[in-house]
Amino acid sequence: MIIVQVTGYTSPVAEQEFASLTPTPILHNIGTVAVDITGIVNIYRTSTGAVIYTSQLRPGPLAVGEALEYEALTPWSPPAPLDDEYFITCQITAVSIPPAEPESKVFWLGPYSFDIKPVGMGPAPAAHGSTHEDGGSDELEVTDLATSELDDTLVLQPDGAGGVEWNAIPAGVTDHGALTGLADDDHPQYRLRHEILKQCEMLYASVTAHPWRNAPFASGTAVEIAGTPSHPGVCRLSSSVSANSGYRFFILTPAILLAGGEISRSWHRPQTLAGTTRHHGFHNTLLAADPVNGAWIWQDPATGIIYGRTRSNSVGSTTGTGYQLVTNTWYFEKVVVNADATRVDFYLYDDAGALLWTDNLTTNIPTAAGRELGHGVIASNSGTTAVALDDLDYLSLLIPDRRPDL
Repeated sequence: MIIVQVTGYTSPVAEQEFASLTPTPILHNIGTVAVDITGIVNIYRTSTGAVIYTSQLRPGPLAVGEALEYEALTPWSPPAPLDDEYFITCQITAVSIPPAEPESKVFWLGPYSFDIKPVGMGPAPAAHGSTHEDGGSDELEVTDLATSELDDTLVLQPDGAGGVEWNAIPAGVTDHGALTGLADDDHPQYRLRHEILKQCEMLYASVTAHPWRNAPFASGTAVEIAGTPSHPGVCRLSSSVSANSGYRFFILTPAILLAGGEISRSWHRPQTLAGTTRHHGFHNTLLAADPVNGAWIWQDPATGIIYGRTRSNSVGSTTGTGYQLVTNTWYFEKVVVNADATRVDFYLYDDAGALLWTDNLTTNIPTAAGRELGHGVIASNSGTTAVALDDLDYLSLLIPDRRPDL
């Protein structure tokens, strides 16, 4: 069962002084399965009810019983006047690891109210003496101000040096995109783009699993075989008597350019390790050879050990650790690109959902123009005897909308 709760916020707190902050809810997985977390956080001005800030949360996993902080991807700088009350809400999407029924759930968390003590408008409450009610700021002395400074054409604003000064009232903003943190089409009541979430159970090997194209190379084959508990619909990929033959389920290059937040997942059961190469994730090879660009899990044909790999313009990196696969054993693999595409994490789980191996890479991640990729699974064998290579049960691809809700 998927159940995620918010237990509080590291920021914002109920009352504080700040120039900017990064909203950070604390999420607690009280369900029975591990999940992948994505989410949207919104901040509203209480006096008007208007949304003044929105951001995606940093995506990531959340184990059963675990409580973690999930930061927003962009900080928030409150608009003037700072001294106002706000409230925050958070929408969380939790997707099970490994995938199960139901596949995902959405949770609305909030609202939670807080207000802001203006920066530079006096010392923090802890610095005040006990004579100050509620630790408020020192009184402002206005008796010596000129009459012209008390009219409604001037406002007090921070002077940048810890004090305040009188300034003319700023001109109003007439361009929606000129508002802090907003673009011209940032309207929370509309959603013009959606997360792309594609997944496929391998029920029929002879039918194209849209958007993946299934195809043999060098006369490899794929056939449907009997399912097993929790694995309905299994497709067996096999080689032929030709060297480096096999089969693939693949979205062709140049469909994808990594930008952050992409996730690839697959259930598979290896059948032959010796001489078998397997690529799973984001890459642009259609055969057994290494891709020119990619971020994927690679099976070493000499040992049957899997490693994480990245490759950009034929320059590559490989994780320092790997995991020795065992034939006829179900595994769940996951490739996760972080929010700004500066790190790729690789995960391997057993059939019960226990983490067996993880590692990451921060180099040679293909994000530049011209480094476009495809996605999917490719299995091949270097030998000249037809052998069963891999049983494929499930394949999925998540590409998040990296912009705020529209």
